Amino acid sequence: MGSLVDDTITDLLEGAVKSKGGRSGNHARARRVVNYAPEVMVKITGNAKGADHVQSHLDYISRNGNLELEDEHGDVIKGKDEVRALAKDWAQDQGKRRKNTRDTTNIIMSMPAGTEPRDVKNAVRAFAKRQFGQNHQYVMALHTDTDSPHVHLTVKSLGYDGRRLNVKKGDPQKWREAFATELERRGVEAEATPRATRGVIKKGVSQVVHHIREKGQTPQVDQAKVREALEEFRDQRAGKTPKARPWEDRIKERQTYVRKAWLTAAKDLAQSHDSHDQELAKRIATFVGSMPPMKTERHELQEKVAGRLQGSTQTRQGREKGRAQDHQDER
Repeated sequence: MGSLVDDTITDLLEGAVKSKGGRSGNHARARRVVNYAPEVMVKITGNAKGADHVQSHLDYISRNGNLELEDEHGDVIKGKDEVRALAKDWAQDQGKRRKNTRDTTNIIMSMPAGTEPRDVKNAVRAFAKRQFGQNHQYVMALHTDTDSPHVHLTVKSLGYDGRRLNVKKGDPQKWREAFATELERRGVEAEATPRATRGVIKKGVSQVVHHIREKGQTPQVDQAKVREALEEFRDQRAGKTPKARPWEDRIKERQTYVRKAWLTAAKDLAQSHDSHDQELAKRIATFVGSMPPMKTERHELQEKVAGRLQGSTQTRQGREKGRAQDHQDER
């Protein structure tokens, strides 16, 4: 087995942060990925703009002061008065600011069910200190009200040096890698594999949309997607040319490559004399076989809309046929 399989696995696994583990490190990571090691989640949920919004967000993550917040110094903030004092302190520098300035960056960091909440909080504490501690104030709050233990990390955008936090496109993946590393240092198995590498196409649901759906309501974004799917279905039936969506073509190309690359690595590993490599080859084949279909959320919604419309049409036709038969019987 030559270097081709090593290069293939490296290309699949490496995101924004390059692994220093070499061949053995990447093979170990591949084993964890195909064995479905727990994947860390890091999501930027939004930003608070203005003193009132900052206050509202801090109230939310502290459950109106009932849960303790911990700041960058390790000091604990608890109770409505202390939380509001913190929000007021963070608002002191808002005299010189542009309209719609982002005063905080709000992040959620979590692990799947079964992970010890204390380990999650300790890992986030270490991550935040390394990532933001030199220049930014922040607070964190551990939530255990869901199956997945998670920490809300709120970072004050304005740094001590007068510059504001600028989150670049690749930063969330870097943060996932760093968070996973901190968990591993605490003996918690964790991976931060890019979503595309795992065959996942659909993006996660935003926190706002999730909360609206939990209430049994339909978010405006969902309503818009349904309207778009209906329009496309009608256009398709009318024989109109579908709208060009080059980004979906790129997603399909990437996913085709990912699946082929995994299977190429499996083929090469299967030819190895090492029994561990042979076993990894089998696990990779199973892993690829279990990947979700190459469908975006739009594709799935289209299928649902089409199914409902078709079912509605069949029901209407059945009723009309029944009425016609009743009319015939009356004669």
